[in-house]
Amino acid sequence: MIWLLLPLGTSRGLLPVGLSLVVLAVVCRLAELDVLFNLAKLLALTALGFWFLSYFETVAWAVLIAAIIPWVDALSVWRGPTEYVVSEQRGLLEDVSIGFRIPGEPTSASATLGPPDVLFFALFLAAADRFGLRVAWTWLAMTGLLGATLVLAATTDVAGLPALPAVAFGFLLPNADLLWRALRRRGRAPVRIYGRTDAAMFDLDADVLERTAGRIVLLTRERPPRNATVAFESERGRLTLADAEPLPVRVYDLPNGLVIAPYDESPAFVYDVHPEQLAADDAKVERLKRERS
Repeated sequence: MIWLLLPLGTSRGLLPVGLSLVVLAVVCRLAELDVLFNLAKLLALTALGFWFLSYFETVAWAVLIAAIIPWVDALSVWRGPTEYVVSEQRGLLEDVSIGFRIPGEPTSASATLGPPDVLFFALFLAAADRFGLRVAWTWLAMTGLLGATLVLAATTDVAGLPALPAVAFGFLLPNADLLWRALRRRGRAPVRIYGRTDAAMFDLDADVLERTAGRIVLLTRERPPRNATVAFESERGRLTLADAEPLPVRVYDLPNGLVIAPYDESPAFVYDVHPEQLAADDAKVERLKRERS
């Protein structure tokens, strides 16, 4: 289900949507609507995971979180809050966790995922989509490792197994080479929009959402982010940022990213901007190109 919700991962208002779904889950719990209660919890945690990702400016943050949470989760299951809830507060566990039936097993053997497990599953899958990683392989790896963990936990005498290691490694392993290259770029965004026109000065980081022969779809790293599209007409491109009018751009397609430089065909700002500033703008474009070469 989280895979199907990925197109909504960059939507606005994810926090209020997530909190509203939490309220809906509470109502379903009070009304003893168990199936809807489970579904509302799953949707709420997915929305909150997508919202949390909006604060990640680079993929390095996702890597850092993926490196930390397996150890935190393992400690929590062994001697921390999770161990206490599983052994002493079974009612609370059923209220906050997401239950899954295992085929061929009795209801008592149903597996459960805690709120952090679902939240980080949504976050890492959305991160793979946002930062141009292998989305399908990420989903398969996280689902496979998580499924194996759930089956092992439900069919053995173990009181509980940490699920976040499966989620974290499912994100890291299929994307290891891409993540390494991204970290070597020191977290630089793969796309930089930089240039001056009569209407505005552009200086934006962005990620590639979709790329075809005639179009590049971008998502800026502002808060909130904006969609941008570069459409190619013969040898030049035209950039449309959100709902603004299209403007001509020079697109530099480099080995480690793109530099997109908006410009005016008949600029008037050259008469108003100091020549040293214009020279500095040109120098910065060249530096951005070198960084991605």
